[in-house]
Amino acid sequence: MSKRRVLGLFLFSCAVIAGLFLGTKLMIGQPADWGYGRNRQDISNEAGNEDGKPVDQAVDDEDDKRPEQSPDSTTDDEWHYPDNPAANPQDPAGEPSNPEDTGSSENTEEQTGGEVAEGSDSDSRKPDSQGNEETPAVDEADEGQTGSGEASGADNDNNGDTETISEEIIEFPDLNLIYDSTQVDYMKYIPEIIYDSRIESDLDIDNPSLDIRAVSAILFDANTGKVLYYKEPLVPVFPASTSKLLTALVVLDWCMEEEEVVVGEEIKMTAPDSTLAGLRKGQILSVRNALEGMLVPSGNDAAYVLAAYVGRKSLQNSDASLKEAIPEFIRLMNEKAKSLGALNSVFKTPDGYDAIGQYTTAYDMGLIGMAAANNETIVEICSKATARNVFVDGFDVTWNNTNSLVIKESGRYYPYCIGLKTGTSTMAGRCLISAARKDGKQVISVVMNTDAAGRWEDSTALLKYGLDN
Repeated sequence: MSKRRVLGLFLFSCAVIAGLFLGTKLMIGQPADWGYGRNRQDISNEAGNEDGKPVDQAVDDEDDKRPEQSPDSTTDDEWHYPDNPAANPQDPAGEPSNPEDTGSSENTEEQTGGEVAEGSDSDSRKPDSQGNEETPAVDEADEGQTGSGEASGADNDNNGDTETISEEIIEFPDLNLIYDSTQVDYMKYIPEIIYDSRIESDLDIDNPSLDIRAVSAILFDANTGKVLYYKEPLVPVFPASTSKLLTALVVLDWCMEEEEVVVGEEIKMTAPDSTLAGLRKGQILSVRNALEGMLVPSGNDAAYVLAAYVGRKSLQNSDASLKEAIPEFIRLMNEKAKSLGALNSVFKTPDGYDAIGQYTTAYDMGLIGMAAANNETIVEICSKATARNVFVDGFDVTWNNTNSLVIKESGRYYPYCIGLKTGTSTMAGRCLISAARKDGKQVISVVMNTDAAGRWEDSTALLKYGLDN
C-alpha cells in the first residue's frame, strides 16, 4: 500500500474519532428528554403536598401555622399562642385568682395553720376592724386570729362566681352571703317563729334570775334535756361558727374518721374575711383532720372541704360539681337540724358565715349543742387547747382552740368545760355554745349575740349554775 493511501486512512480515522468524541460530549451536556425536568418537578410537587399546592406555597402555609412571636419577647424561644390560653404560660386565666395560691411569704404562717396566741377568737367571720357599731369590740383574749381574711383571698365572693382553671370552668353555688348588713334587710327573710307544744313545755319552768348580758341565752341539762334557764330563747339570732357543730354532726353521720379527703377548689368559696385552717388545694387529709381544722381553729376552709366531700357522697357522685355538692350538704344540715327538733332554724352555709335567710334561736342551738356534747368525737376535738395533726400526705400542723374556756393560760379557763364552739360575725355578735361535766352531770349553755367579755362570763355563770343546782 502506498504511503499516500496509508496517510489518508489515518486522517480519516482521526476525523471519525474526533467526531465521535465531540458527539458524545454534546450528548452528555443535554438531557435526553427536554420534558424530563418539568415532569420531575410536577411529581415532586404532588408527592410533597397532598392538596396539590406547589411546594413553596405549602411551606408558606406551614409558616402561617407557627405561633407568632410575642412583641414583648426577648428570646427566640418565647412564643405567644393567641388562640390557646392553656398553652400560654403568661395567660391570665392560668394565674391563681386566690392570693392563698400565690404562697405569699408574709401570710405563710397563717395559711399553713401555724400556731397563734392561745385564747384567740377566730371564727367564721372576723370582727370588723373599722369600728362598725354592729361589731363587738375586741378584748385581750380575742387578739390573734388563726387565719386572716387577707389570707383567704378577696376574690372569693362566693356568690355564683365562675372561675377558670386552665380550660376547666368551676362554678360556685350562690350562697347569698352578707358582707354588709347595713345594705340588706335580712329580717324580712326570717319567717314567723314556731311555738309548738314541746317548746311550750320545755320553757314552762321556774326561771332563775341570772345576770346574763347576751341578747339570747339558754341552759340545758344534757342528761335529761330539761331547760334550766332561758333568756329570750326564741328570738331570731345568727349562728356564725356555732353552726359548725351541726356540720360536724352531719359529717359523722356520713363518714368514718379515717376516710381520706383531697382538698379541692371548694376552699376558694370561703368569704374574704374568713378564719382559716390554712388548707391547700391538693392536700390529702383524713376526715378527722378536717374536723379538727374546722372545730379547733374554726377553719371555714375545712368546713367547705367536708361539705364538698359529704355532698358528693350523698349524691353518690364523686364527680359532682360544687354547684351540686355544697347545696346538697346544706340540705343535709337542715334535715339534721329538724331531726333534732330545731324547728326555728335555717342554715345556708357549712361554715356559718352570714347569709340571706340564715337564722336560728338559742333554743335550737341548745338542741344541736346537746347532740354534739353526746358525740365523743366532737367532745374529744373541742376540748383540746391545741390540736396537732399530721395529714395523710405528711403535712404537719398545730392549731390553737378559739375557746378560751378550755385553755388554762387564757385567763378564762373553766376546769369542767369540755367545749364546744365559738362564733363571731357582724350580725351574730359574739356567741358560744359550751358543755361542762362534773360528778356525772352534764350541762349545755348557749349565749348568742353578746360582747367579747360577756361571751366568757355569761357562759361560765351558766355552766356553774347548771352544775351546782
